[in-house]
Amino acid sequence: MTDRSENQAPEEPVSSQDKASHPDPRSRNAGTKNGKNHTASNQRGPSATREMILARFIRLCTVALASPKTKDAAAVIVNRISELVYVDRAVIIDLTAKDPIFAISGGGNTPQGGNFVDAVNTVKRRYAGNQQPALIPQTTQDDTHLYQVQQSMGGTTVLWIPLWLKNDPAVSPAHALWVERWKGVPWDDTEIELLQRAALFLGHALIPPKEKRIDKKRKYKKYATIGALILFLMFPVTSTVTAPSKVVPDRPAYVFAPMDGILRELYVQPGNYVNMNQILFRYDSRVLDKRLDEAARSVAVARAKLARLEGAAHRDPEARAEIPVQTLEVERAKADVEFYAEQKARSEVRAPKAGIVVLDDPDSLIGSALQTGEAVLSLADPGQTKLKIMASASDVEFLKKGAQVSIRLDSDPFRSIAGNITRIGFDVTLSEDQTPTVIAEAIWLEQDIEVHPGQRASAKIYGRPTTLGMQILRKPLIAIRNLVGI
Repeated sequence: MTDRSENQAPEEPVSSQDKASHPDPRSRNAGTKNGKNHTASNQRGPSATREMILARFIRLCTVALASPKTKDAAAVIVNRISELVYVDRAVIIDLTAKDPIFAISGGGNTPQGGNFVDAVNTVKRRYAGNQQPALIPQTTQDDTHLYQVQQSMGGTTVLWIPLWLKNDPAVSPAHALWVERWKGVPWDDTEIELLQRAALFLGHALIPPKEKRIDKKRKYKKYATIGALILFLMFPVTSTVTAPSKVVPDRPAYVFAPMDGILRELYVQPGNYVNMNQILFRYDSRVLDKRLDEAARSVAVARAKLARLEGAAHRDPEARAEIPVQTLEVERAKADVEFYAEQKARSEVRAPKAGIVVLDDPDSLIGSALQTGEAVLSLADPGQTKLKIMASASDVEFLKKGAQVSIRLDSDPFRSIAGNITRIGFDVTLSEDQTPTVIAEAIWLEQDIEVHPGQRASAKIYGRPTTLGMQILRKPLIAIRNLVGI
């Protein structure tokens, strides 16, 4: 192990004032046995004032931080740390490199092998992850290298100072400061606290200049990103909402149930094109057929009785008197036949005009009981359609008569069709997903639009001018408000 004259050569001369503040503690050992019974306060001599310590602290940090290279900053630290506290040897330990000695007081080549380096590696393994300073306790001969270092130079006390970068346990320091005092001179709490506070500035001084520039650039990029985001959110746009919609017929021809009965057969399906007078559906006519047969037999019976009465009328006054009544009975029976025949004809419902069949659920119609006047289906003109918009009740403020709408059909999502809102409903109903909705209708602005009733679409409704931030955050803010109840 080298002595102090070899390992501690100050980078610049120490003033007489500094010497007075940090005299050699060994010069104050007179009258003590082997220099071991003196106190730390007596060994340091007259204490420096706070102003002096602060001035030295600032000077050391300024020079270290201003060093153009990391090696220069390390040399400044190890050679001038004695301006803050008295040390016999100072070493910068690189906690991330295989060779631990980064700089040592006195200059010259840094040793990377031997007894001292082995002792440094021993301490490094124990304290590398700490951010707090540690006094290396006296060890036994089991730790041969560290024991020899502690026993050399009349007794060496070692203080380990991590050069931390952030007060965050997750951020491990990259360097540590190893400072020694020989001949058993101890360290007191005030000195340890001072070195711990200086460690933050000294640690940042050892960051490579390139990394410092990168951190500065990252800081500027962060601010620039925040500023750009604010400008982006303040960009003026037209507020829009999107709502599901459906193509429906415009002024369709509705087909109503002509009479009470059971629908037996459905001859059309949704989307089929039918011609005028083409049969659409048929009632179950078995009851009508039975009643028609009974009415026909009643006519035959009434006519036969009328004939008998007419044959007996010339000799039977009572028979002659019943002829008018029986004549009326014959007419009534004929009326029943005509009625049931007409009802049978109605059992086949035909299209009142040509068009496309609009029907929601054809399977539910078969076998269902129809009431007279009930709407069964409708026939739409393919060239006359409109858009039925199911807007959320929270977006009702966007539903203005004449508002512009952009429609994208599910069958052609890349095509946008312009439209205008013409009617807005007043009732709030529940949609298929149980969302309160308001129904609105829109017409196409383009001519010759080939869309068929029943097609699904997405409608974008344009509203008043707003900012992009409000357009993006409006729905999340509504959800948060409903969640917290504000």
